[in-house]
This record gives sequence, C-alpha cells and structure tokens, in this order.
Amino acid sequence: MNLKTKRLTIAVFLLSCILGFGWRLADTAAADDHSENKKHFGREGHDEFPANKECDEKGNETAGQIAAWLLAIANLPVAVSISTRWANRSIHLRSKCKNILTDLNRFQKKHLMGLHYYLNPVVGVVAFWHWLTSCCRSTALPEWGLLILISMITLGIILKWKFCPKPFQKIVYQIHTQPFIFIAMIMVLTIGHMIVD
Repeated sequence: MNLKTKRLTIAVFLLSCILGFGWRLADTAAADDHSENKKHFGREGHDEFPANKECDEKGNETAGQIAAWLLAIANLPVAVSISTRWANRSIHLRSKCKNILTDLNRFQKKHLMGLHYYLNPVVGVVAFWHWLTSCCRSTALPEWGLLILISMITLGIILKWKFCPKPFQKIVYQIHTQPFIFIAMIMVLTIGHMIVD
C-alpha cells in the first residue's frame, strides 16, 4: 500500500467517524422528538419511563471539566500566536517591543505547539466520553458543539500528518484556522451546557 492510498484510507475512516457521529446525533434528536410527542400526546400516568427513574442531568461532570481545561491548554499556543501577530500589526509599538513579541511567538511555536497537536485529540476522546456518560439531554446544542469540535480536530489531524492531497490542503487549512468556527463552537457548547444545568 503506497502513501497516497494510506492517506486516502485514513481520510475516509475519519470522515466515516464524523458521519457516524452525525447519524447518532440525528438519531438522538429524533428520539428526543419522539419522547416529546409521547409526553404531550400520551395518556396521563402512562409515560414510557417510570416517574421514579433517576437520571443524572450533568452526566460525568469530571470528564467535562477535564475536557474543558485540556481544550484551553491545547489551544493556548494558538491564542498566544494570534495575539502576538495581532499586536505587532495593529498596535503602534516600538521596534524593540515588536521584536520581543516576535521572539516570544517563535519560541512558543517551537516549544508549545506540541500541546496543540497532541492534546486536542485527547480532548476529543475525553469530550466524547463525557457525552457518552451523559443522559437526559434537554437540548442538542452540546452534541452540535461536540460535532464541531471533533470535525476541527479531524481537520487538524489531516493537516498535521498530510492525509489529504495537496490541492485540498489549502481549503482544509482555511476551514481549520477559521476563528469564527472556533468561537461558534465555544458559544454552542457554553449555551448548551447552561441550558442542561
């Protein structure tokens, strides 16, 4: 098996994982709609689930907190890089200060970007575990946030290890580095968890 075939196989596998998760998300949403319909149209006292059944709304809270902290640590180098480049371009600084910021950015890219490359997949696994151990979800927003997170991590893996053909690398890079998608993901996750809590 040559390198191109290996990359294509891995890309297809990762895409299948994303589509499988999307299918699971749609299935969960459909099940929620079905249970809502039963709740509204069913006879009183004949619920599908017993009234005394306990269910943990918060799910595995520890896994969620670990995922959130790891996400912050994993993306800190990117935040520092964006901030230093923005400061160099937008703020009127002395050349000495600009040089310090440039050196700081170069240093952290050399020594800290490994956190971004290797911690984000761990974040995906921990976040997925958190989702699996949660139940009684009253909104689909956390699932959508997780789908965006896993998609962005998958795109990062594809970029880092060059799993896609060269013509597509620029498109994948533009999607992966789009700040709007990351901000939207954080907002969706935050609002979804506020609704659940």
